[in-house]
Amino acid sequence: MLFLVTCVIDEGVYDSSFIVVEAQSELEIAEHMLSDTSRWEWFLDRAYPHDWQQHQQNFAGSLMDCIRENPAMNPQELLDLINITSVDGDSTWQLRIHPITVRSLREVETDPWKREELNRGNTGC
Repeated sequence: MLFLVTCVIDEGVYDSSFIVVEAQSELEIAEHMLSDTSRWEWFLDRAYPHDWQQHQQNFAGSLMDCIRENPAMNPQELLDLINITSVDGDSTWQLRIHPITVRSLREVETDPWKREELNRGNTGC
């Protein structure tokens, strides 16, 4: 499968803020991030987890700091942290891992309400 790994800030998307990788799953990517952090450091050092559900979880800092603080972190724990990163002005970046599908130009649809893969199982508002 192909995945888009993005690390974006409020100024937008640049060629240095994403990479397309081939992997079996998001967990495999997270495992690679943990086993070879130097290759992912640019992204991991800029993204900060934030507990939006207000469970008062205190994090060590960036994702890289969290990994250093917890060397026994498993891939699912890292994915959970990745999924609570967010853009906060110029100071923190949002890291995400998205599965992607290559489409022909005739299949392009940018309206998310018309994209079948985003609306499977949706019965309306």
